[in-house]
Amino acid sequence: MKRLQHHKVVLFDHDGTVVDSETIALKSAWKLTNEVALEFPGARRYDLEEFVKSFAGKPYRQILKQIYADSLTSLNEQDIDRLVAEEEKRAIAKLSIEAKPTAGTPQVLSYLCNEGFEYALVSNSSLQRLNACLSAAKLTEYFPNHLIFSANDSLPVAQPKPLPDIYLYAAKCLKADVADCVAIEDSISGIKAAVAAEIGQIIGYVGGTHISNDERRNRADALWSAGAKQVIERMEDLIEILSPTPVLR
Repeated sequence: MKRLQHHKVVLFDHDGTVVDSETIALKSAWKLTNEVALEFPGARRYDLEEFVKSFAGKPYRQILKQIYADSLTSLNEQDIDRLVAEEEKRAIAKLSIEAKPTAGTPQVLSYLCNEGFEYALVSNSSLQRLNACLSAAKLTEYFPNHLIFSANDSLPVAQPKPLPDIYLYAAKCLKADVADCVAIEDSISGIKAAVAAEIGQIIGYVGGTHISNDERRNRADALWSAGAKQVIERMEDLIEILSPTPVLR
């Protein structure tokens, strides 16, 4: 694998990357969406597996607008605001109990700390949701508040990925050149955001449990196509990529 220089700043996505939260949150969103369909007929119906596959990495507002694309007259912005708030409440309740780190992530974060790397969390999720997940996953020691950047809350106006704003903001706050940053992302929208921000090194991650074994190859190909320069399945592979010297096995 290509190794990067030690001065790189590592910017982690959260959902499905640092914390294995996607299946938990998407299952909650799927249940709510089925309830919504009773109130607002006209949406395309998804089974759970297809819902997870289709909407991983996307904000619930975007999900609602996509599934109601052909019947927007039955779901107005006030309805969407109410449902987004309800989805957030339900997801946080679940995640605060069930969220766990992705395999190998604590070891990678420990390595970064011990070796003096700069790193941060760059996510679409709200700060409340991020803090609930990090607490449940026992990762709060690695991510103090000044290293958590939320596209929902940290910007003057919410600008979720695939827009580049949160990456640009995080780099500015960290006084880092985007060319010296490394982005770790599990979703196409996240990869596109990193590309648009001109992040220097973009790594796709396909190790989350929301990606089935059968789907992993196709997801990796999709991340490559979106602009990833490398794709990893094991989070521990980051240690070899980031290490200035070969890692002995």
